[in-house]
Amino acid sequence: MGRALLQWDEWAPGLDTGHMTLAEVLATMPAANAEDVPEIIRRYENPESPEALPGSISLERHDCIHAILGRGLHVQDEAFIIGATMGADSDFTDEAKAFFIKVSTTEYPEHWRFEENHIASYRLGVGYAEDHPGMRDIHLIPLESEPWQKRLLSDIRKEMGLSVEEMRAYYRAETLLVPGSRATTRLDTSAKRIDQALR
Repeated sequence: MGRALLQWDEWAPGLDTGHMTLAEVLATMPAANAEDVPEIIRRYENPESPEALPGSISLERHDCIHAILGRGLHVQDEAFIIGATMGADSDFTDEAKAFFIKVSTTEYPEHWRFEENHIASYRLGVGYAEDHPGMRDIHLIPLESEPWQKRLLSDIRKEMGLSVEEMRAYYRAETLLVPGSRATTRLDTSAKRIDQALR
């Protein structure tokens, strides 16, 4: 199944996707190329980089976490996903967190740069991962491989100890921390479907 023809800023899978396989949800996601990611971001977020930070992950695996956690592709969504991925790393430290916040708010290119509200979402993502040991070292799980791609999201979330209702509670908290942003208004705090994206 090919990738959907949605614009990057339209894609928001939400959490009412448990009846779909990981591959089916990813098929609705706009295609992206690793080469499009700026060099400085690859320096710190690509696991093949000698300067990679804890939780660094391939783009394909990173996309899978977007689907599992029901997040779109805005910078605020990216902040939560990166926070969750870093926070799940067994080697994550407060020093790594402080360094990433500094780099992402001062050195990342404008379109990719984190602002104060993005840092709030990043910290929430870190806390979410730290509260869920079933996510431990999720950056090392081959989510892009066929066995994982064929699994229902409900089964993947269950194996990782992730409750949709609890994720919605985190996203409701995020709406208080970061009110009114485009990403916030699309957070799945109640039942939604992405069936129309498959048509």
